[in-house]
Amino acid sequence: MIEHPNSLLLHHCLQAANLGDRQTLRALWADDIVWHVKGAGPWHGEIKGADNIFEYLAELGDVGSVGFHSEIEDVLVSNHRAAVICHSTASMGDRELDAGYLVIASIIDRRIQSVTTVPIDSDRVQDFWEESEA
Repeated sequence: MIEHPNSLLLHHCLQAANLGDRQTLRALWADDIVWHVKGAGPWHGEIKGADNIFEYLAELGDVGSVGFHSEIEDVLVSNHRAAVICHSTASMGDRELDAGYLVIASIIDRRIQSVTTVPIDSDRVQDFWEESEA
C-alpha cells in the first residue's frame, strides 16, 4: 500500500464499507458524496448522499451467504484522487463472482467527494448479475 494520504483515505473507506462501519464512512465522506456505479447489474448509475449509498452497500453486502467482498491489489494516487484495483468476490446460491474492479475516488480537503466503480471483468460481472435477476 502506498503511504500517500489519499491512498490511505480510500483504503480506510473500503475497509469500512466491507465492515459496514457507517460512522467511519460518514467521517471520510463529504456531505454531498456521489457514488457512480458503472457496468451491468441491478445497481448502476448515480447514487447521491450517504444514506442512499449506505442502502446500496447494504444490499450489495446481502448478496448470497458471504456477501460482496473486495480486497485491494494495486493503488494509483495523486493529490486529488486515489484509485485502486480490487479483487471482488460474491456468492449467490450456486453462482460465484470472482472479478476485478477499478475504484476511483475524488478527494477534496481530505474527504471523499465521489466514488466511481468500474468492473474490469465486465463479462463475468454481467453474467453473475443476469443470472441472479432471472
